[in-house]
Amino acid sequence: MSRPPPLTDHDVHRHLARIANELRQLAEASGSLVGETALRTAAQTVDGMAKVVRDHAGPEPH
Repeated sequence: MSRPPPLTDHDVHRHLARIANELRQLAEASGSLVGETALRTAAQTVDGMAKVVRDHAGPEPH
């Protein structure tokens, strides 16, 4: 079984940004303050990771 090609830093940034957005959407739909807070905190953490990767990767090639 062949392995998929490795992800670039730009790919990782896009995936993390998408995950953070999904977490924010889940937070909006949460039925409890604890769940909403946990999801918002997780989104902020993942956003921070995405920013670090983006800053490290530099401008995306065109």
